[in-house]
Amino acid sequence: MLPTTYSLHARILNLLATISYKLGEVKAAHLERPSPLLQQAYRVSTVHATLSLEGNPLKPTPVADLLAHPGSRSGPARPEASSLEVTNTQQVHDLLPQLDPYLALDFRRAHGELMHNLSMDAGTYRTGPVEVVYGDHPAHGGRSASAENLASLVEELLHFTENDETPMIITSCVLHYGIVYLRPFSAGNGRMARLWQRRVLMAHWPVFAFLPVEAFILKTEPAYHAALEYADRQGDCGGFITYTMERIDEALSELLAEQRSVMTGRERVALFLEEKKPLRFTRKDYRAMFPELSTATASRDLKLANESGGIERIGNGRISLYQPLAALSMNNSGG
Repeated sequence: MLPTTYSLHARILNLLATISYKLGEVKAAHLERPSPLLQQAYRVSTVHATLSLEGNPLKPTPVADLLAHPGSRSGPARPEASSLEVTNTQQVHDLLPQLDPYLALDFRRAHGELMHNLSMDAGTYRTGPVEVVYGDHPAHGGRSASAENLASLVEELLHFTENDETPMIITSCVLHYGIVYLRPFSAGNGRMARLWQRRVLMAHWPVFAFLPVEAFILKTEPAYHAALEYADRQGDCGGFITYTMERIDEALSELLAEQRSVMTGRERVALFLEEKKPLRFTRKDYRAMFPELSTATASRDLKLANESGGIERIGNGRISLYQPLAALSMNNSGG
């Protein structure tokens, strides 16, 4: 039986409205791609949190060191399991944009990457039953998860996620719970559930490629396990949806509060060139993407980009045009 039953409470609907509004703010403020430094901090936070939820003892600082200086995952100098978990999680996050969130083959490929050299059957579904535990507590009634029809059930869950007409924020929480409930692999099911919810959400909102929702789950870890266990016991994951949406809301609030202040002029120009890909543009075109900027700040951004060699200025004053050096090079070569 597919574990996709849930009740829609008023709290869920209120959270949906709040999250939708904040996602609109994120897009309007061009925060879907945080600054490189914040992306790096978010990655450390995400990897540390999702592994801590599975008992990894490493603190954020050694996790950051491992992400900055990844070693080989095989060979005679193979790292200990806690370090290998960090390296593997980094690898699968880098791979994530290439994976189809609704394809079971890619789902298993992600698990193979995540559990490389950590599980004998990485990337394949388990073949025997497993005891269901939430945190340190067995599931209500000592439930064990059967291995019968696992492949079909995972396919059905992914198909449900792709085709359900409920807003994807809600459906992604059902997916998260469904993976934990089915436990399709012998190990790594919790981190796969969080990873695959991220993959589904980033297909709709790019900010979820970076948003460290797992860090907010870690802060309330007992409530996370309790919400999963309660959903299992009740046969209704509405409470778990509420819990997870609260964590998403908190992560978005933090991003909106902190990110805008750390974007530099150089990062704004780089973001503008990446998203708009203009052959030529004016200061007015640039300000249209960042309407909160004053004319003086926009001019300073473009002046510094010109001086650093990122763009070429053509003309003077208010009628000045700007051209990315890559486009200029193509024109000069006749491309």
